[in-house]
Amino acid sequence: MKRLFFALAFSLGVLAASAQRGAPQTGISAAMIQMFGDIKAFTAQADVHLMDKEQKEISAIPMTFALRDGKMRVDMDLSQAKGSAIPPEAAAMLKQAGMDKMVSLIQPDRKVTAIMYPAARAYAEVPVSEDEVAGEKVEFTDVAKEMVNGHPCQKVKLTSTDAKGKTQVAFVWRASDLKDFPIQMQMAQKANTVLVKFRDPKLESPAATQFDIPAGYTKYPNPQALLQAVMMKMLSGAVE
Repeated sequence: MKRLFFALAFSLGVLAASAQRGAPQTGISAAMIQMFGDIKAFTAQADVHLMDKEQKEISAIPMTFALRDGKMRVDMDLSQAKGSAIPPEAAAMLKQAGMDKMVSLIQPDRKVTAIMYPAARAYAEVPVSEDEVAGEKVEFTDVAKEMVNGHPCQKVKLTSTDAKGKTQVAFVWRASDLKDFPIQMQMAQKANTVLVKFRDPKLESPAATQFDIPAGYTKYPNPQALLQAVMMKMLSGAVE
């Protein structure tokens, strides 16, 4: 029972972190769209790694990214997350509650990010920060030419400055053989670093329906209400 509730606590912790500003523990946000530069439409698989200040991996999770008309969709399978602190029970608990698959749908035009759980047919929306809506000033600086997974790349430093004058630095590796698609990204995330490695990008427009919230989904007023409903469902299952 103790291990069961440990898994429950971990699962809810993952969901709570993911429900704020489009899963900030992975660096996914409206500001990330700018990092794709002239790439306006694509679909790609990715491996997303969270590293500590000593560049040791904390966690890793596979994702699918899609971009179209300024909107971004990120599909995650939370049951596939790997890390030393992740208990084996977590995947089963997430699947039991219908929360193993999560979708972040970033819609800058509506100034919101929708967090969706297809199996649970539920979602909640969180507002995009005012700084992201207003846009940031971004400076691009070429750093070096490097090879990444067999792709010749130009490593570029991005320095973004928001409306309050706060700066943030990120790096992208633009593959010259893929029309300068950023095959790799590196972003600071508080005390940690997020490293995104893309695989087999398809530089064509994904279906527009992928960026809409499906009919029949239950909308919760906020992520907290959604998580409360999840917790009640999971606890009910644990008691049974």
